[in-house]
Amino acid sequence: MSQHGQDHAADTGCGCDGGEDASPAPPVRNRFYPGKLMDVRHWQLEQSYHRSTSATLARLGLGPGVLCGLDVEADTDGGLTVCPGVAVDGRGRLIVVDRPVRVEEPYQPTDCAGEPEGDPVHDGTVAIVLCRHECGTEFVRSPVVDCEVREECVPSLTLERFLIRVTACEPDPVGLSEEQCAAIFPDRRGANFDRRERVADTVEHECDRADDCVVLATITYAPEREPDLDTVTARPVVYSNRVLFDLLMCLAERVDACCAGRILPPRITGLWPQVGTDATPATWRAFVAEKRLEIAFDRQLADAAFDAPDPWVGVWQLDHTGAQRLKLTRAGGAFTHVSVPAAGEGVAYTVGLESEGLLTQTIFVVASRVPGAGPPRAQDPDGLALDPDLVGTGLTAANRDTLWAMAPGAPKDTALADLVERAPLAAVPPFPSGNGTQGGELHVFAPPPPPTEQVENGPRLLRVWPDGAARLDPAGPLRRDWTRFTRRPHVELTVDRALADPASAEPQGWVRLFQALRDGDKLAGFRHLDLGPGARGDSRGERVTYTFGVDGVRLPDAGEPAAVFLLQVRSSAAAPVPPVGADGPALLLDADFLGTALDNHTLFSIWSGQQVLSPARPVSALGARSSVDVELFDGDPGGFVHLVFEVAPE
Repeated sequence: MSQHGQDHAADTGCGCDGGEDASPAPPVRNRFYPGKLMDVRHWQLEQSYHRSTSATLARLGLGPGVLCGLDVEADTDGGLTVCPGVAVDGRGRLIVVDRPVRVEEPYQPTDCAGEPEGDPVHDGTVAIVLCRHECGTEFVRSPVVDCEVREECVPSLTLERFLIRVTACEPDPVGLSEEQCAAIFPDRRGANFDRRERVADTVEHECDRADDCVVLATITYAPEREPDLDTVTARPVVYSNRVLFDLLMCLAERVDACCAGRILPPRITGLWPQVGTDATPATWRAFVAEKRLEIAFDRQLADAAFDAPDPWVGVWQLDHTGAQRLKLTRAGGAFTHVSVPAAGEGVAYTVGLESEGLLTQTIFVVASRVPGAGPPRAQDPDGLALDPDLVGTGLTAANRDTLWAMAPGAPKDTALADLVERAPLAAVPPFPSGNGTQGGELHVFAPPPPPTEQVENGPRLLRVWPDGAARLDPAGPLRRDWTRFTRRPHVELTVDRALADPASAEPQGWVRLFQALRDGDKLAGFRHLDLGPGARGDSRGERVTYTFGVDGVRLPDAGEPAAVFLLQVRSSAAAPVPPVGADGPALLLDADFLGTALDNHTLFSIWSGQQVLSPARPVSALGARSSVDVELFDGDPGGFVHLVFEVAPE
């Protein structure tokens, strides 16, 4: 489980990078004179002088932490992805991560070489840390200086790479503790104490270095609970001078705003549909039936902003097939779900929601973004902009930017299928919203009703990944899917309840993947690929995803046509190990989707091992049909699914 920035054998100079001691030492540099002999020691001294002084300034001036990027994102299968970025480690050395790094098993601690160390953590906290990792490269022959005359290969360059480690510990939070803050400002009303002296006494200014590695995130595991990914508490961040200046200006504005007699900007006091833990099972159903959004404010706002809601308020529909921004139209009538304050007002909108075909796992995200100058603005002479601040989802800033960029009423974006898993929070802060300053951002979600406890049907197939008729292309909209498949070829089946363990352990009797044998633009046949046992991902609500690794995939080289794959799922009692539900009643998987134009006899011939198609057929004859936004079940246990997808060359 090694996540190195570069793969090298042990004799390349890679390994645990202890580095030099970071304790302060007087710098030593070369002093030149005519005819001075520059041997290896003096050239190393020439490098170390500049490296050590730069690292010392970075360590003591900036401090260790993230300079940019390095976001940690949770994947749907339980793994993590560390995004590219730059950091400074505890010795002041620069670490550059130039590509996304996948951590397959974040619960498994690793050593300084990235190999498993100790037992997996299923009840406790682990830290995802970034370490500097140096490797030698570009080997050359070099004479050995001893009694024997021989040559050895030595690296002529050093790659300053990185390594992602998992440590079984809970790092300390960044920033000052509550005790330190209390020691600095013990009495906010007192005037006879020297803040500078208290800061000097409380905040340590030691020369010793911090830990070599930089904590990027922590994950807390607990039995029967979803892992809790925290990318804030223990993650040190190095802010630029520009950001620090902006923070100081914001602080100055807050200080001015906190003066006596201050007029507060308008706030949101009520919102329907109810959100987060305040929602009841009936809320979701009522919202779907009424298609109505109601918002209450503690002050009256200028009416013009209500007629143009798209710039400052939006509603999104998220499910495992993608995301869609819904159209809002201003509506009249009495407020039946929110209470409008005496000095305030409210607004209602009709939501352009299609109830037909709505999935029971669908969640709705309601968000508001208001710039510091508005709109909307208060109707009073002060004209203060709405203050909507409230963090009520787990969506990142990048996720929210993507949602806001969507046009209301546009088709669903199937590339955003993972957002439905990221949005929910365990608890949503209560209303009223706001942080006391004009403008800001609110984002909350309305959860779906919980699943019924009684299971009356067989497990149902909800999604197949890659999707039917999908073209995974590194330059297309599905480039992330292309990376996932090419990095580790696999298919995923998502069902609404768990399958029996024998069925997922021995899938070849009911699910098979084939790769087309191409002759130019024609299909000459199909080659059977081996599927490994299904790895069950973490259950999320009513969904369970099984990942089947694929062996024998041949990815196309540059200039070659895209690889074509055919997936067949045959849910039948005649299978050696039928795909039945793990819990009673043990009925067959309900899977029905005709995703190709191939007839049943041809499909069964391919299933049975006939590789050659006679006659050969053009690729277009497959008649690929998209499986996105389509139900893959018909209500009866058992069934047959066949679909195709393509993987383009890099």
